Amino acid sequence: MLSNTKKKQLAEELYVTGRMNAREIAIHLGVSEQTLTKWKKGNKAEKSWDDRKKELSLTPVRLKEKLLEEAENIANGKPSLINADSLSKVMSAIDKLDKKISLRVIIDVVKEIDNYVSKHDPKLAVIFTEWHKKFIIYRSLTE
Repeated sequence: MLSNTKKKQLAEELYVTGRMNAREIAIHLGVSEQTLTKWKKGNKAEKSWDDRKKELSLTPVRLKEKLLEEAENIANGKPSLINADSLSKVMSAIDKLDKKISLRVIIDVVKEIDNYVSKHDPKLAVIFTEWHKKFIIYRSLTE
């Protein structure tokens, strides 16, 4: 059984990465939608989950685009608008982090497997889904 802290962490991961909507998360974790709404808002010291979701849109691809825009500005004799060296270091750090399989990737993969199996063998899909839920909880506890 997951503690409320672990449920909140898993719910945040599922929501921020867009893997599930709030209603699906509430059902999946056995919490009320009111509780989930409260968690989403956070407190004054925390960013809201919606704000964190927006931050995730700054992907390595977008960072590379920024670097290319900066290179074009410099090539055209315009002054540098960003610290390209710092941005490059951030990209390098993100690339290193991307080498580890994150919980959100695991969730995506098992969700796709569950959807595939459900189309071909619904009874087996129910069994798979239960095992996948257990595995996701296990992984969330080990991170």
